[in-house]
Amino acid sequence: MQLDEHRARMILESSHAAWSRGDVEGVLSHYADDLSYYCNTGGPDGGPLAIEGKQALRQMLRAVVDVAESVSVPEYFRYSDGVGRSMIECYIRHKTTHHTLVGSYRQLVTYRGNRIARIEEFHDAAKMMAFWKMISGEAAIEKALLAE
Repeated sequence: MQLDEHRARMILESSHAAWSRGDVEGVLSHYADDLSYYCNTGGPDGGPLAIEGKQALRQMLRAVVDVAESVSVPEYFRYSDGVGRSMIECYIRHKTTHHTLVGSYRQLVTYRGNRIARIEEFHDAAKMMAFWKMISGEAAIEKALLAE
């Protein structure tokens, strides 16, 4: 079946619906095995994060699901020449500190057949880094207090 804008949008929306349920395997079912994931923030040095392959993405997504609940919804989507462009509205809540981050980010989604082959995310890097830094510090303090 030829991929058109409707089908491409359905694949992306289904992936985000699985993410919103905390269903990592459901998310990954929409991706090619040799996928590429790029995010402009989130790398170990605070810079970009690049992941290759389904197993590496699985590890990253599970690490996030272990500490946070998240909802994401594509609000805008356009598809042309195998690439989808979307604006995603999202909410993330840290399970321990209950801090939340609400906002939007852009996604560029490259499809191969009926699977996502490459996804690029562009977040407000300063806002994202501040959120994860804040919850990491508070979670460490809470853990130390519980150990006393």
